[in-house]
Amino acid sequence: MRKSILNLRSDKQQAPRFCDVIVEGENVTLEVKQDKDKVETINWNDLVYQVQVAKEMAVSK
Repeated sequence: MRKSILNLRSDKQQAPRFCDVIVEGENVTLEVKQDKDKVETINWNDLVYQVQVAKEMAVSK
């Protein structure tokens, strides 16, 4: 399944698309279109891990 992720805090009347989330069973991937023919993807677990590390670093400062 593919679902658009929108910036719900945008001031625009129609919330802009930030990325797509692709759910295939337990595998979840975020996909960001860089330009017409280039797409960047990141695994959800990798993203969550990196955000958690950043939060822990911010707390320890």
